Amino acid sequence: MMRTLSNDAGQIKLRELIEAVRNEPVTVLENGEPVAVVLSPTEFDRLEEQDRIRREAKARLRRTILLIQQEAVERGLTDAELERLMADES
Repeated sequence: MMRTLSNDAGQIKLRELIEAVRNEPVTVLENGEPVAVVLSPTEFDRLEEQDRIRREAKARLRRTILLIQQEAVERGLTDAELERLMADES
């Protein structure tokens, strides 16, 4: 569970925030509403790496789909036939 700190009185101490972020992301609240999430550099880097991996996987998937579509055209399959084959889970 993510820790929260309230800044309603404008009194969040930077040292307290830094220490809390060392262990887990911290949500900062104002008037009971989230206004920021603070992360450690390690957590930020981990999320950036996950995002990079996700983007690369999506790009590979798009290339694979394009190759399948090109091969289908070369074999004379219509879009409807290709959709039917792709939906077949047998």
